[in-house]
Amino acid sequence: MQARTSSKRLPGKALLPVVGYPSSVLATLRAANRGHEFLVATSCEPSDDLLTQTLRDHGCNVFRGPLENVLERYYLATKDLSCDSVIVRLTGDNLLPDGAFVSELLSAFTQCGVDYLSTGSIETRLPYGLSGEVFTVEALRKAHFAATSDHDREHVGPWMIRNCPTRTYSPFSLDSDYSHLRCTIDDEEDYQRIANLFAGVAEPVSISWMKLVQKLNSLPGEPEFRVPSRIINGHVYSAMTLGTVQLGMKYGIVNRAGKPRLDDAIAIVRNAVAHGVKTLDTARCYGDSEQVIGQALSGAWASRAEVITKLDTLDDLPPDATASEVYKAVDSSVEFSCEALRTKRLSTLLLHRWSHHDAWSGAAWHRLITLRDQGIIGKLGVSIYETAEALAAAQDPDIQHIQLPFNVLDSRWKTKGVDRELASRPGLIVHARSVFLQGLLLHPARHWPTVDSFDVLTCIAKLRDLSREFRRNSVADLCLAYVRSQTWVTSAVLGCETMAQLKQNLKLFRTPPLTSEQCEELESSIAPVPAQLLNPAKWKTANA
Repeated sequence: MQARTSSKRLPGKALLPVVGYPSSVLATLRAANRGHEFLVATSCEPSDDLLTQTLRDHGCNVFRGPLENVLERYYLATKDLSCDSVIVRLTGDNLLPDGAFVSELLSAFTQCGVDYLSTGSIETRLPYGLSGEVFTVEALRKAHFAATSDHDREHVGPWMIRNCPTRTYSPFSLDSDYSHLRCTIDDEEDYQRIANLFAGVAEPVSISWMKLVQKLNSLPGEPEFRVPSRIINGHVYSAMTLGTVQLGMKYGIVNRAGKPRLDDAIAIVRNAVAHGVKTLDTARCYGDSEQVIGQALSGAWASRAEVITKLDTLDDLPPDATASEVYKAVDSSVEFSCEALRTKRLSTLLLHRWSHHDAWSGAAWHRLITLRDQGIIGKLGVSIYETAEALAAAQDPDIQHIQLPFNVLDSRWKTKGVDRELASRPGLIVHARSVFLQGLLLHPARHWPTVDSFDVLTCIAKLRDLSREFRRNSVADLCLAYVRSQTWVTSAVLGCETMAQLKQNLKLFRTPPLTSEQCEELESSIAPVPAQLLNPAKWKTANA
């Protein structure tokens, strides 16, 4: 088990008390309660002197090694073992694993015949934090001598995952899906959750991990479910992305609540993330949306979700701007986004307009590629509006993320073959916005914009009929289920102005997507929609 006191987000967490025990001590005693030989691997830094003495005072064996190079710490701690010996790796901030959990991992590892086994995936149905890794000493030594990156050496397992036979394991004794829960200690909120979990437990060292999970599931204030997700290239993408333009400014033709207060906006972001939303969508021009997200994702929250933001609209740049002027504007936008989001690196940055890809002789796009190569930006992408833009964007291998408007009325993307083109790009992330067409699809005809020759009442009636025929809970359920059924769409971007709206949106993800047959019937039942209705920029409101 590894532990240290120099945690950046919650310093000294390894010594925080939980029902009378320092947290790392309780974690160790629980994991060793079936008699397994246990060693706590901490650092040789003076900052861990008290932790070392505390562990030894409670009868725990301790090894001290490098602080940051945890892989070397494990290598040195196990130098006396044979190559075929087996190591179970746990961390001192995860207090739920017990001896029975360790035994089950060891049994599974022995039976599956791999070099590395882990429970660290949402597919295991375990709460986040209830995890463990099992690997051979031989695999560890290979990793130690071969791994060169700071990430591989700090986290021990990544090199083995990439280079050894591996398996993900879900304990056979798990009675339900608990992946919506969280039981690690990463910040003050996490610590209070674990303190509440163990409060009143008569035998904290011996209580089973399964009983603790069941109690965790019943604690007030914890999420009741997690929105669906999928894994692409080892990365988790949630089926829902939280749109945050409404959190930074009044937005939307049917928005009556206006921009929420800061504390309400922060609560909305955190509630979405707690329910498994892994991505937040924003932009430099969305009012103070980036600042709201920066505050909401303070502390451990920053590790639980990624932010997708968009470059400034660059309206101040003339068509004949020089490359240096474009570079300065791009750098300024990126700098302001990083400052607002409280980060040194933007996970994903999109062009706000496709035209900026080639404008100014491609200077803006070339600058973004340079910033990506420098590590200031993770992935690059583009927000688009038209099918021709999507088809062109799909041809650029540097574009790894595309956001486009898509809903039950919008047949353009299939008619022009955009869906097939995007699906042919492995690893391309596609986010669909305007799922409810800025909320119009959920409102009476009086809220719809005036569009010549389009029969709004008939359209609304057809959506209601299909909702009943397909036994959906509502038109909103029908609209979202249709978008979610599209395999070429990675995630649906849904915004909200209130917590009530967020909760309604989250619940929609508990229902199944439409079947392929239902999609075909829906598509054939909806009359062609004028392009004017699909583009909010062209709307003339019927009832402002």
